Amino acid sequence: MQEKKGLLDGLFPPRYDFNTVLAEQADSTARGVELLLASLKGETDNLEPLEDLDQRTDGLRYEMERNLEAVFSTPFDRQDIYSMSRQMDMILNFARTTLMEMRAFDVEPDRCMIDMTEHLLIGSREVVLAVKDLGMEKNRTDELIKVMREQEALMEEIYIAGMKDVFLLPDHIIMLKKREIYHHLKDAGRALSTTADILHRTAFGIG
Repeated sequence: MQEKKGLLDGLFPPRYDFNTVLAEQADSTARGVELLLASLKGETDNLEPLEDLDQRTDGLRYEMERNLEAVFSTPFDRQDIYSMSRQMDMILNFARTTLMEMRAFDVEPDRCMIDMTEHLLIGSREVVLAVKDLGMEKNRTDELIKVMREQEALMEEIYIAGMKDVFLLPDHIIMLKKREIYHHLKDAGRALSTTADILHRTAFGIG
């Protein structure tokens, strides 16, 4: 009987809860953006906690990727699971590298950086809710996705306005440093937008 059970386990590995793992990753992503925002506001220096969070979340992702290859079935498309996880990972990575480069380049936070991060946080928190509700209430998911896209659009507007001011700076070194930081935040917003697209495709069975 034990031998037969082992054979069946090989054919049908234990079910892996991808939804729960994605929800945990979404929580970590939002937490990472919270740490970034607190640092930008001068409340505390969160680079080390953010690096630790990013490292632990990477471990979660790697385990999930291994299970994607091993399990017989998934709650929705494997590629969408992988892509959603990857885009959330990019948001967290950009939060970490923003602080890393600000420290390395000796860049002080400004209003543009804070405003972009505030909108990124709002969108990231909506991702948490959408991932946890995935497959349950489509109307609610649709509203959450709309907010994510709105936040990314606002980040883009703030980025353009901020860059307009940066290009007027007399010190070209400071200009280049700030431009680098702004780009990290802009790219985090794009990862948020792509996450919203994947959530929409998954929730509504598009594609």
